[in-house]
Amino acid sequence: MAPFSADTSNVHGSEVPSWDSGGTAGILPAERAKASFDVEKMTNFIDGGKKETFRRRWITGSTEEVEDMGGKSERFDMPREGDRGAIAENFKHFMDVHKKHLDRFMVPKGRDMLYMTMGQTMGGYPGFGLFITTVIGQSSPEQLGWWLGKTYGMQITGAYAQTELGHGSNVRGLQTTAHYDVEKHEFVLNTPTLDSMKWWPSSMATATHAVVYAQLIIKGKEYGVHVFMVQLRDENLEPLEGIEVGDIGTKAGENEVDIGYLRMKNVRVPRKHMFEKKSHVEPDGTYVKHSSGNGGADDKTHYLTMMTARVALVAGASVFLAKGATIAIRYNAVRKQGFKNTQAGQSFKGEENQIIDYKMNQYILLKELSLAFAIRITSNWLSDKLEAIQQDPEAMGGEIPELHASAAGLKGFCCNAAAIGLEELRKCCGGAGYLLASGIAPLEADYKWRATAEGDTTVMLLQTARYLMKAAAAAVAGNPLPGSLASALSPLKDPNFDAFKTRPRLSTSWKEYTDLDFLLKLFEFRTLAQIQFLRKALDSRLNAGQKYDEAWAELTLKACRTGQSHVMFFMLGKFIEMVRSCEDQECQKVLTNVCVLFALQDIIDGKQWGGLLGIEELDHAEEACNKVCSMLRPNAVALVDAWDFHDKTLNSTIGRYDGNVYEAQYLAAVKSPLNKDSVPAYFDIYKQYLDLDFLKLRNGLCDEDLDPDDCSAYPEPEEKSVSAKL
Repeated sequence: MAPFSADTSNVHGSEVPSWDSGGTAGILPAERAKASFDVEKMTNFIDGGKKETFRRRWITGSTEEVEDMGGKSERFDMPREGDRGAIAENFKHFMDVHKKHLDRFMVPKGRDMLYMTMGQTMGGYPGFGLFITTVIGQSSPEQLGWWLGKTYGMQITGAYAQTELGHGSNVRGLQTTAHYDVEKHEFVLNTPTLDSMKWWPSSMATATHAVVYAQLIIKGKEYGVHVFMVQLRDENLEPLEGIEVGDIGTKAGENEVDIGYLRMKNVRVPRKHMFEKKSHVEPDGTYVKHSSGNGGADDKTHYLTMMTARVALVAGASVFLAKGATIAIRYNAVRKQGFKNTQAGQSFKGEENQIIDYKMNQYILLKELSLAFAIRITSNWLSDKLEAIQQDPEAMGGEIPELHASAAGLKGFCCNAAAIGLEELRKCCGGAGYLLASGIAPLEADYKWRATAEGDTTVMLLQTARYLMKAAAAAVAGNPLPGSLASALSPLKDPNFDAFKTRPRLSTSWKEYTDLDFLLKLFEFRTLAQIQFLRKALDSRLNAGQKYDEAWAELTLKACRTGQSHVMFFMLGKFIEMVRSCEDQECQKVLTNVCVLFALQDIIDGKQWGGLLGIEELDHAEEACNKVCSMLRPNAVALVDAWDFHDKTLNSTIGRYDGNVYEAQYLAAVKSPLNKDSVPAYFDIYKQYLDLDFLKLRNGLCDEDLDPDDCSAYPEPEEKSVSAKL
């Protein structure tokens, strides 16, 4: 059998289409020449300054310099299992990038984890993050000495075992148990029912240890959920007695990361293996809760821990969405379809439109890019705020509850919006976006789990809405409010307050919808109105005798939308604040339009504007949206360039910096495992059904006695053209 043969020897980028080139090499350089701003200055703004850009490039450079399966289209065809499979290659990639830094005990700080996400080309090693976070956050000094060094040095690998097959966000309802054996001074851990097995922990199947969340029970008394260090595998890497551990199967995305399950039957661990930072169990079974003696600082620490995780997810949403926008905008600029001159009789060689110039495509591409900017700028602001709070929690203690509630809603909205946005961007790439080698198809599949992880959209937005109800009650009572809600909710203290009286002036033209101050007032008005509507609906049900939980459950839809109204107001406020801080005037002009589009896309596609804006005003907003998209169009490619993603990180045939998309698609196709032989093995199945004698014609005439010049069988033509006249 002959090997597969493809004529790839001279495939190259060129501005002229030929057998060896798609002729697109000049398109993206021409697009970049249209930019009205300095790309490097915009990059500095996105990162938060030149120093941050330098640090990000240093961190992402560690990935770019590693030669492995990351950044290659072959990655998408790898099997999961085996010592050369996706899971093994992913772990090898992680170690190649990070081992030298781990050996020096370098601890990521500030936005370092965000930059690692920006540079990653494979799934990474997620078990390292949550596992080590628990070790650091829950260990006593003695326990840190046992486990921290070995974790950092990757001498042990870990998984974070909280979620169960039958329990997720309701942590208090976890069914895994840890009974204390007073005689042997050991904890006996069990997942007593099928639905109590640990389910979904990242890196569980490859872990040597796990931090296990279980119900502590001493002499029959329940003490709630505590965390235990449990060794899973022995020196031969075999599961220990009572341990059943494995992978849960192939997922929609990120299949180079193993996601596992854990069942435990009478697994014994030493008494000292319960994490002892906050409590411990004496040998005789006495439970001792440690006194913090810090005036409630632990509560603030708890807030900060959750906020840090949520802000990281929000920041990650901006990265994934920006990667998708980069791929989609570059491809939409390069790809041409549909004649500019649609009159009949035109040559097939006539000039075609760039698909980015079709208004619906243009709107989707630019609105998702504007959302990526808004999320990134908001997360930058939150990261800076978190760092300030961590340095001095008391100085900003009053703002922490609002920040915590806002971070919850931001996580819920941003992660969900990014997941939806990535799919919209993928569809803008047509059939090319369906291939894994496009980079955008796996990006969407790899990302989508984040929409439900660490609290899904509904749960997170309800947390925000609950805080808004408490803040509104405080405002009605005339109590002072810290944070950005203070001025927004202060009118509620008026017993005759009517939200519609705070409504901004009616618009008279589309131009008003390009005024950031006007837009911010609109978003503030919507938030205030929806808070008032929700509060009235809740009070009405409570006054009618309903219990609070029952009334709140009935208002879930209204509450979620109210929470989202606040999130959008919060994001728009931070976006405007940061845009106005931009020192470069040309960058600021473009960013102003990006910010305006972020607001307009919510007015056009968003929720809870019904009754607040009239038909004519919505028409003004739509016209403004068209105008702003047209203004942003010349800067579209430069704006995604400013995010500074390396080609290896994007791993995309259609989102390449040089625009040579057809060459890249062809070369990636040739590498498909199905193209190993000229006659693929699956033809062994087909062969028995095929007429091999008919195939011997080899494009010859089906009837060998037929005169090839005989035209008698054709119907009479309506009009006959002679080729010589063409």
